[in-house]
Amino acid sequence: MPSETSSSLGASTTEDLRLRNYRASIQQKNDIELREIQNRHDDDIQRVTDTQAQQMGDLKRAYEVQISQEAEHLEEKLHQARLTTEQRVEAEKKAAESQLSKLKAVHQQRIEDYKKNAEEELLRLRKTAQANAELIHDRERKLARKEREKEGAQS
Repeated sequence: MPSETSSSLGASTTEDLRLRNYRASIQQKNDIELREIQNRHDDDIQRVTDTQAQQMGDLKRAYEVQISQEAEHLEEKLHQARLTTEQRVEAEKKAAESQLSKLKAVHQQRIEDYKKNAEEELLRLRKTAQANAELIHDRERKLARKEREKEGAQS
């Protein structure tokens, strides 16, 4: 029995040694696979990070282009609004000047009419005053003649 035990012990030791070698081999394969998976994972993470950085750069440039285009568009609208406003102001200025000229002409015509009417009225009043003065003067002469005649009759 001892030889069976020793052979079984030897077989067990051999089997144990073989299992340890197999386990070490499996462990080594697993470590290699784990490193490969870790390397692939690191590569994937690096690619995703690079892609994300590139996409962020692209988005930033697109955003800047969009902002620039929007700024140009708004600047053009502002320019058009200014031109329109300037044209409107000029048109209103011309209309106001035209209206002012018309008003001046109307007022000048009224002033001329008033002057003409005032001169006519003044001339008429002068003639009336002259006629009244002549009438009064004639009456005074007649009165003076009557009084002289009365005095001549009394004397």
